[in-house]
Amino acid sequence: MGLSRRAMLALAGGVAAQPVFGQGGGDLPLWAAARRNGILFGASAAWEILRDNDYASLHRKHSRLLVTDLAMKFDYIRPREDVFSFEQADALLAFARENGMPFRAHTLFWNDYPPPWLKGKNAREIERIFELHLEIVATRYAGAVQSWDVVNEPLWPDSGMPGGFRRGPWYDAMGENYIFRAFERMAKIDTTAKLVLNEAFTEQDDRLGRNVRQHFLPLVDRMLDRGLKLDAIGLQAHLKPGLAFDIDAFLRFIEEIARRRLEIYLTEFDVDDQHYAHEIAIRDADVARFGENFLTPVLKNKAVKALITWHLSDRYTWYREPGVAAHRVRNFPARPLPFDEDMREKPLAAAIRRALLAAGPR
Repeated sequence: MGLSRRAMLALAGGVAAQPVFGQGGGDLPLWAAARRNGILFGASAAWEILRDNDYASLHRKHSRLLVTDLAMKFDYIRPREDVFSFEQADALLAFARENGMPFRAHTLFWNDYPPPWLKGKNAREIERIFELHLEIVATRYAGAVQSWDVVNEPLWPDSGMPGGFRRGPWYDAMGENYIFRAFERMAKIDTTAKLVLNEAFTEQDDRLGRNVRQHFLPLVDRMLDRGLKLDAIGLQAHLKPGLAFDIDAFLRFIEEIARRRLEIYLTEFDVDDQHYAHEIAIRDADVARFGENFLTPVLKNKAVKALITWHLSDRYTWYREPGVAAHRVRNFPARPLPFDEDMREKPLAAAIRRALLAAGPR
C-alpha cells in the first residue's frame, strides 16, 4: 500500500538557511504582534483544546483565530451516509465565541480521504451527496464563520489529469466544475464569510511545487472569469527545509495572487525538523532560522492577511501522529511548532513574532 498524503508530506527535511534578524517583542502574544500590522494570527485545534486546560490557555494567550483541524472535513463529519456529526465543530465554535476568536472552517470539500461508504457510487449519486452536504453544513454555520476553505488541495499533478487536478470522488464525478459549483453555492448560503481556495506545496521549488504553481494560477483565473466569489487564497506553508526552495520564485508567485486583488492566508504553517540535529537547542534554532527566513519577506507582501500555525504546541503536531512519525528519517519526537510539548515558548515563536512586527502595516 502506498503512503498516505500525510505521510508523503512528512518525508522531507534538510539544512537551514541563513538567519534573518528583526525586532524583538519580548512576551508579546503572537496575535498582538500580528495585529500591530493588520494581520490575523491563529492556529488549528481539535478536541485537545477542550480537554487540555494548558493547551486552551496557550490558545487564549496567543491566538485570535481558531481553525478546525479534523472537525469539518467530510470524512469526519459524515462517518455514515445518513449521519452528520457536528459535535466537535459545534464545541470548537463555542470555544471560539467564548474567547473572542473568529472561527475558520476547514474544509468543505477535499478529494482525499473519502469515507468507505462513498466509494462505488455513480456520478449522479456523488453529485446528490455533494449538494446535500454543502447545503446542510454551510447553512448550519452560515454567519458564524470568518472564512471557509471551500475546496482544499484541488491539485495533484501526479494524478495525470488535465489541469493537474487531484482525483477523488468530487473531481471524478464532476471534473473541475465541483470547484465552481461549491463556490457559487457557498456565496449564496453564507454571505458574510470569506471564501478561500486552499492549496499545498506551492512554497516548494521541486517538481511537485513548480507543477502545482503552474496549474494553480490558471485555475484561479478561470474562477475569477466566471465571476465567482473568491476572497482569499490559502497557501499551507508546511515548510520542508530539505526540499528545493527558492524564496524569489515563491515571492513572485504570491505577487501574482496579490495582483488579482485576492487576500493571501498562510494556513497551515509549521517547519519540519526531521533532518536537523538531535540536540534540541540546535534543532530548535535551525527551525527558527528557516521559519524566519521564509516569513520575513513573505509577510511584507500586503496581500498576506493571516498567519495560521497547524496547532500551536508540539504536543499536538500532526508530525507526531503514528502514521506520520513512522516514516520520519530520525527517531525523535517532532518539534515543528512555536511552543513545545509543555507549552513553553521556543525560538520559532520569537522568530514568528519578529517577522510579524517587521511586516509593515496592511
